[in-house]
Amino acid sequence: MQEQTRDTRRALIAAAGDLLAQGGPAHVTLRAVGAAADVSRTAPYRHFQDKNDLLSTVAAEALTALKEEMQRAAADATTATTPLFRACLAYVRVAWEYPNHYRLEFGDDYTINPSRVLVDAAVDFNSYFNELVVEAQRSDTLIAGDIRDVGPLLWVLLHGMAMSNHLVADRGCEPGTGYDAEDMSRVLALALRNLAPH
Repeated sequence: MQEQTRDTRRALIAAAGDLLAQGGPAHVTLRAVGAAADVSRTAPYRHFQDKNDLLSTVAAEALTALKEEMQRAAADATTATTPLFRACLAYVRVAWEYPNHYRLEFGDDYTINPSRVLVDAAVDFNSYFNELVVEAQRSDTLIAGDIRDVGPLLWVLLHGMAMSNHLVADRGCEPGTGYDAEDMSRVLALALRNLAPH
């Protein structure tokens, strides 16, 4: 019975994530999630207090997945790039691939009242991000300075890149006016060169 409950909860979270990807937070309702997960109408209410609780859980899982993807990329030494570059590239790539998840995580167009699980995921992500900054400073690939200054500076850069295509798309610009995936490495390399020690 406990395993079935766990499976139902996982199915609901997965369905909510799919609906979020398709149409943003407005597309996610407990009723729509229950239907997409093929469970009873009351099942979502047994697992989540409300839509906010469900979206908070989805955001927490997405933030954890983002951190894990950055860790994997940083550890992959098969290319002649730095761990910092690889982790940052993963950050932007995930944000571009899952724009609605990214906007939910960082509160761009739907603010949720974070649950404990989302707060914990955010603290964990911030801790990893700070470790990434410190290690890059130690290896002389990122400017020295107080992590309280350098960390936010790097994040603002990444957030700007992450949002660049979303902002262009929101304004209905002509096709081809935003960045393409192949531009990502070039622009990131340029930005990180300006944050490297001179």
